[in-house]
Amino acid sequence: MRAVASDQNTERSTPSSRRPPDREPLSERVIELTAERLGVVATARKIALLEELTHGEAGVQELADRVGLPHQNVSHNLTLLWRAGILSRRSEGKTTIYAIEEWSAWWVVEQIARLVQDSLDERHAQPSAA
Repeated sequence: MRAVASDQNTERSTPSSRRPPDREPLSERVIELTAERLGVVATARKIALLEELTHGEAGVQELADRVGLPHQNVSHNLTLLWRAGILSRRSEGKTTIYAIEEWSAWWVVEQIARLVQDSLDERHAQPSAA
């Protein structure tokens, strides 16, 4: 991070303008697998389901009711998240209960969502031009 202050020039570094520290570049394989992993969670429906699961484990119908989606759609999306290793699941009678297993996946989604929210907040805070 670089911050230079003088009588004539003040330069501030913001989080979005800072260069990351020197690091090893990502391999092509890691880039491909990362894109694949992000693709698993990159739908509004899956993000909404993950958001609900941050409050604790839940069954398919309970989640369907909370997010307002059909049972079949919720079941399909939860299965995809489970297959990707993001969720765990267990049976309780005839009900399948899901929970977040890989919290780092949720952390990435939440960080992006917070950036989006901050951007929206900044736009709304700016006075409109008349």
